[in-house]
Amino acid sequence: MKRIILAAVCGATAFLTACTAGAPSVETVPFGQLSSGEEVTLYRLRSGSGASMEVIDYGCRVVRICVPDRNGAIADIVPGYDNIRDFETGSERFFGALIGRYGNRIANASFPLDGDTVRLTANECLAGCPGHLHGGTKGFDRVMWQAEPLVEADRAGVRFTRLSPDGEEGYPGNLACTVTYWFTKDNVWRAEYEAATDRPTVVNLSNHTYFNLKGVDDGGYVMDHVMQVEADRYLPNDARFVPLGPSESVEGTPFDLREPHRVDYAIDTPNEHLRTMRGFSVCWVLRSQTGELARAADLWEPRSGRGIELRTTEPGLLTYTGRLFSPNVVGKGGRAVEKFGGMLLETLRYPDSPNHPEYPSAVLRPGETYHSTTEFRFYAR
Repeated sequence: MKRIILAAVCGATAFLTACTAGAPSVETVPFGQLSSGEEVTLYRLRSGSGASMEVIDYGCRVVRICVPDRNGAIADIVPGYDNIRDFETGSERFFGALIGRYGNRIANASFPLDGDTVRLTANECLAGCPGHLHGGTKGFDRVMWQAEPLVEADRAGVRFTRLSPDGEEGYPGNLACTVTYWFTKDNVWRAEYEAATDRPTVVNLSNHTYFNLKGVDDGGYVMDHVMQVEADRYLPNDARFVPLGPSESVEGTPFDLREPHRVDYAIDTPNEHLRTMRGFSVCWVLRSQTGELARAADLWEPRSGRGIELRTTEPGLLTYTGRLFSPNVVGKGGRAVEKFGGMLLETLRYPDSPNHPEYPSAVLRPGETYHSTTEFRFYAR
């Protein structure tokens, strides 16, 4: 019964916000308990224009984003879970989550720093080699965060804070983190990340939300979405899903999305990266490397007309289309989350940057502040 009630929330929210469009607002709703007994709270951010976004304080997770299509019909576009039990124990651990301290992979679960070797928790093994993925066994996705609702004239938000202690998952330094999600009247989700440390460390924060612009109720294949990426180069991976080294040109590859194409337009092209990754999983080297907010990509779904213009301060964009989703994943409303059923748009420093001095640095030192901002600008046409 609980699943049915939660699955209906987005539809009810869509009706309510459409009828009460006006000032942005934040509503707090109990979302259940973790196995530890900790109470989890959901924050419903209403844009004031009819759209809404829902996040929880367990892992700073995005639960729903409800936006209109070209005809004004509002639907949830975030595949994933709808209850705390599945977010805590489900096989797809990272649905909607903040990932850190280091988003994506660090090869061999170790890296050099100031003449020493930092050894991290090894929470995966690929091609016979240990690796560190998304912050380790207990990354930022698996902890509770302090939350503060925020409302301004043209946007609603939540600010999450947490102190990651020295040695957590092997990382050096006490890391004070602030993550702020805003949802604006213009239907923009703005994610702002900040961090400061008392010892040299590495930081790479991002969000692991999948999108299906057809709407979760319709679901299905996302490889027919149309995508354009502001990138001339990408990072080929080895069998451990970490970069081989130097970037390569997208020219003549399935990853040449400099002009808009269906995501799968060249999926049958012989390509070693596609074969190794067993599907569409790639980190693009974005043209903008200045650290200023710049256009990174555009994703559009022709049937609904829903789209996302992506802007970021980060140098990389990693996408993944759910090729390895478990066939047993039960998502919202008791429906299966299909293979190729979601598009991940993960903005970040490159995977395994701490082991590649030629990549943009992810090192943070005392006295410095880590800043990262990404905007998901939802539209319909």
